[in-house]
Amino acid sequence: MHTCRSLLFPEYMRASRVNFQLRMISPAVLLVWSALPVQISSSLDTNIAKGGKVTQSSLYGDAVPQRAIDGNRASNWGEGSCSHTQNDLNPWWRLDLLQTFKIKTVTITNRKDCCPERLNGAEIRIGNSLNDNGNANPRCAVISSIEAGTSKSFDCNEMEGQYVNIVIPGTQEYLTLCEVEVTGQPSSNTGPTDTNIAKGGKVTQSSLFGDAVPQRAIDGNRASNWGEGSCSHTQNDLNPWWRLDLLQTFKIKTVTITNRKDCCPERLSGAEIRIGNSLNDNGNANPRCGVISSIEAGTSKSFDCNEMEGQYVNIVIPGRQEYLTLCEVEVTGQPSSNTGPTYTNIAKGGKVTQSSLYGDAVPQRAIDGNRASNWGEGSCSHTQNDLNPWWRLDLLLTFKIKTVTITNRKDCCPERLSGAEIRIGNSLNDNGNANPRCAVISSIEAGTSKSFDCNGMEGQYVNIVIPGRQEYLTLCEVEVTGQPSSNTVPTDTNIAKGGKVTQSSLFGDAVPQRAIDGNRASNWGEGSCSHTQNDLNPWWRLDLLQTFKIKTVTITNRKDCCPERLNGAEIRIGNSLTVNGNANPVCTVISSIPAGTSQSFDCNGMKGQYINIVIPGKQQYLTLCEVEVFGTESNDSQEIVCG
Repeated sequence: MHTCRSLLFPEYMRASRVNFQLRMISPAVLLVWSALPVQISSSLDTNIAKGGKVTQSSLYGDAVPQRAIDGNRASNWGEGSCSHTQNDLNPWWRLDLLQTFKIKTVTITNRKDCCPERLNGAEIRIGNSLNDNGNANPRCAVISSIEAGTSKSFDCNEMEGQYVNIVIPGTQEYLTLCEVEVTGQPSSNTGPTDTNIAKGGKVTQSSLFGDAVPQRAIDGNRASNWGEGSCSHTQNDLNPWWRLDLLQTFKIKTVTITNRKDCCPERLSGAEIRIGNSLNDNGNANPRCGVISSIEAGTSKSFDCNEMEGQYVNIVIPGRQEYLTLCEVEVTGQPSSNTGPTYTNIAKGGKVTQSSLYGDAVPQRAIDGNRASNWGEGSCSHTQNDLNPWWRLDLLLTFKIKTVTITNRKDCCPERLSGAEIRIGNSLNDNGNANPRCAVISSIEAGTSKSFDCNGMEGQYVNIVIPGRQEYLTLCEVEVTGQPSSNTVPTDTNIAKGGKVTQSSLFGDAVPQRAIDGNRASNWGEGSCSHTQNDLNPWWRLDLLQTFKIKTVTITNRKDCCPERLNGAEIRIGNSLTVNGNANPVCTVISSIPAGTSQSFDCNGMKGQYINIVIPGKQQYLTLCEVEVFGTESNDSQEIVCG
């Protein structure tokens, strides 16, 4: 049987592009194609694995099972995208699709830099049973072998199941998976499932044990062994509590809680679920939905709340000194009819920078969607003790700003924000701090959030600056509401973010994906710059997955060190992978890019699937803090490959 594969649209565009025109294909290709016994489909399959929940038999280092469904086929261990178990007897990995699907294909990407033979003999099993952790379900396929660094698809002929397991039976072995992709359709036996509204909320808790932040309990992962890093945890508090803010009032149908598996499940016994709109006693005085008598270790239990209304869902252990550990909290319900329209926080789609960096407290922390305000929770940005310290949000286009809401630090020094100014406008003079002023912050109480009305001031940039004194600037969350200005022309989409990347070598953990993470942060410590070893002719390559007419390539250079390294680098664009893509035509040669700045290069509609940045003819490190690409689809990408 021959099969045909459409290269019309990359996977990330499939959902919105379902038709193509045969008139774009040459008569010769049509003649060959028409002779083949294939079925032409107007839609392409979506990877349903990315919406699921995963676990595995054990954990090797920090190689969590989620890595195998992160949407990234990077297959070198150092790129940090492969899951990994210990050297287990019968090691396994399990994907929970949350409902029953008819599974069409399972595609597995094997490790490239080492030991691909470990996957030989692994089985793919599909079904609805959790007997033997799901490994007793019917078998779709046995993996004879997958070559190093390659992806191989297995046809499962619409086997039905909620669980997809990959297991190596009868052997003591490590199980490493660099990506698992699954296609299929919901089973006709499957009714619609309720949406988990917890994932859109904000969370806090009574205290913090280690780095077990409250966000872990709404990360979409029911992994319940402590080492998997998916459980929240408080200190040994009197009346410990965890609170979810749904941001508006809901009629709560169910609350589902997953208990810890490897230890002490009895700690949750006696905990209460409370729902309401009050923050009295941190929300613990709201009406009670249920009391948890017990939840077995590693299991999930649902509690029916009969459409109790509230914005806050609390879990509290009253009347005793205890640790509160939650491995997942899921909530279903509908918005209350009493709830008016809410404004979307437009800050989360922006780009941020600040005057300096204190430790690893990057400016992105202030728009991570988390109002956690204790320093140890790792959600507050922080500058050095600067003169006139500032933080800037780039909204990417001009908005009419309605409100700016700022959350202040709780555990220390809230007075630092007193006198800070909020400035809004379109100018980058004085780093944006010369724009018109919306408000002066007189004070914000420790650990609280305060909103400032900016009355539709127009601007692309929102700055928070402490003028006239030497100070640290700490922001635990900045939220912005507003509407696009009528004077704003939509900006081009950065097509780099949908692509796949690789580079000539890897320096530390500075993976090539960092250069398309949507973040122009340019200080090394902010963890957003890619980096090669000191290679001869170092290179970085972006695969756009189809041919585009490239308008511009924008590159952000490193700020804290050595910007001259990029001098003489070439941008090359084309469809060839000869010399790793470095033989494609040259768009431009970079003479220099000042430290920490972004420079755009016009490529005049050059066509290509691959964009390379290479430093030819010398031994050098190649560091890229962001690469942004703008262009349009080329009709040349409308081809059919058959085999």
